[in-house]
Amino acid sequence: MTELFGIILAATFGAIFGSYATLFAYRLPRDESCFGRYFGQKSSCPSCGATIRTRDLIPLINWLVTLGRCSKCQHKIPRIHLFVELVTTALFVLGYLRFGFSQEFLLYAMISVGLVILTACDFTHRVFPQPILIFISMIGLASRVLQDGNVIDVIFSAAIGAILAAIFYQVFYKQSDKIFADQNHSLDYTKFILIAAVCFQLEMFLFYFFAVMLIFTVLLILEIPSKKNRNNFGYSLIVPFLWLTLFPPF
Repeated sequence: MTELFGIILAATFGAIFGSYATLFAYRLPRDESCFGRYFGQKSSCPSCGATIRTRDLIPLINWLVTLGRCSKCQHKIPRIHLFVELVTTALFVLGYLRFGFSQEFLLYAMISVGLVILTACDFTHRVFPQPILIFISMIGLASRVLQDGNVIDVIFSAAIGAILAAIFYQVFYKQSDKIFADQNHSLDYTKFILIAAVCFQLEMFLFYFFAVMLIFTVLLILEIPSKKNRNNFGYSLIVPFLWLTLFPPF
């Protein structure tokens, strides 16, 4: 009974944070204020401009009531918003089952929200917003310092990460013109690899880097990306990151 209550509580927090994550994922690529109804512009329908009422912002339940449409003009709400709320909720539940309500859960939850926002922004605009990258790196750095008790190991991991990130950039951008939409697109992915070096201990990061290189190599072999299909591939970086955070092999 206690575990069921914990799951419900984790899902509730996940849905709430997922609702705010949709706001960040929508506004950050557009350079709009992300402080919502209280400190910035109010949320509104992108089609008719009608202000979205607070009662219409209830996570997940609003989709059941409105069937994913604006209550004023019936314009379809992008499904990426539902994706963000559902995935964030699921990740919070998985985090609770893995860590319980602990310090590890808190750090994991904050990072997972940032990763979901990155995934959504990459899907819609092929960009990793810099504020979210900085946020994840700060949380990851704090987690490493708390875990290792010093910054020397973090600096060493970051140095190795910088070298391997440069290799990733050279191999998949300089030597291949099939994956990334442009240089900024590739640099965002390269920065994320460097952030992973800060978040993970060295052995874990090397395992992560190998997994990422393998995934991108397979994508090239299968010719999934092409000059006509330069889609977002941020999930190839983010899914292994989440998996190793939840289920580390070491």
